[in-house]
Amino acid sequence: MPRRKVTPFARFLLAMIIIVPLAFAGASYINGEDPIANFKSITGMETTEQPKEAPAKDSKPKEKTSEKPATESIEALKKENARLKREIKERDQAIKDLQEQLKNSQ
Repeated sequence: MPRRKVTPFARFLLAMIIIVPLAFAGASYINGEDPIANFKSITGMETTEQPKEAPAKDSKPKEKTSEKPATESIEALKKENARLKREIKERDQAIKDLQEQLKNSQ
């Protein structure tokens, strides 16, 4: 029988087949996760398909919003918007001042 050599690329592939899963399991273990469950969730092995006839239901019940929290959040957003506009104006003025200083120094 002729003796065959293993090419460097084949050695690399064999090493990667062994090293990559070990590194993945080690990293999962160090992060405090279950390596097998983590692998299954990444590859999608645990996903269950729902039948097409039954629509997926949300686990969270829908919250009813009243007018008062909405108006409060709108007012808060308006205040933040005004503050940001004021900040932009101040920064634009600072940029203009620095440009004038630069022109005067040249």
